Amino acid sequence: MKAAAIIVAGGSGKRFGSKTPKQFLLLRGKPVFLWSAETFASIKVFKQIIIAVPQNLLGLLAKKYPQFSFAAGGKERFDTVKNALALIDKDIDYTAVHDAARPLINRLDILAVLKKAVKCKGAIAAEKTKDTIKTVKSGYVKNTLDRSVLYNAQTPQIFAANTLFKAYSKTVPKATTDDSALVENLGVKISVAQTKFPNFKITTKTDFALAKLILSAPNSRI
Repeated sequence: MKAAAIIVAGGSGKRFGSKTPKQFLLLRGKPVFLWSAETFASIKVFKQIIIAVPQNLLGLLAKKYPQFSFAAGGKERFDTVKNALALIDKDIDYTAVHDAARPLINRLDILAVLKKAVKCKGAIAAEKTKDTIKTVKSGYVKNTLDRSVLYNAQTPQIFAANTLFKAYSKTVPKATTDDSALVENLGVKISVAQTKFPNFKITTKTDFALAKLILSAPNSRI
């Protein structure tokens, strides 16, 4: 079995509030995107690592990190993933899509998602929701949802390569926020692997500081 990983690093990171997109900031001495890229590369089954980055950085990063492949980011996230999919080798069986802003992803969690994906064509990393979730309209609570069935979707999301290609061959709604939703629309049942290690997305400077603290701990990358 051969797998490929797409690291989505094409965003502008406006919510982070930095001139430099968060995925390129140095975190414990190396760019945020490199943490997850190297984690995937350390797993033998992942034969191809494709990092999708802004067009203006494509040449520079490809020269600096020749061990990886690079694709140009698009206007929207799904455009970016689609550009990266065009570089996937024909003999790849499974394709993972991972947010570059989740640098803490652990090898064991990746393998857990992959194992489930092999069984049913698609699986996602997720964390069981801890908070009570309410829907709100015009500033007022509309509904309180059943927390017992709610999960926070994360990445990686791993799919049979031909299934993901098929999902992206369809029209992608602009409101799409993850790849699983597209595959779900094909009628594929997506399995969930609960992450056992920190895997939050860096969105704010507080998130960045917390990631730095976690990575400074002994054995943080086991």
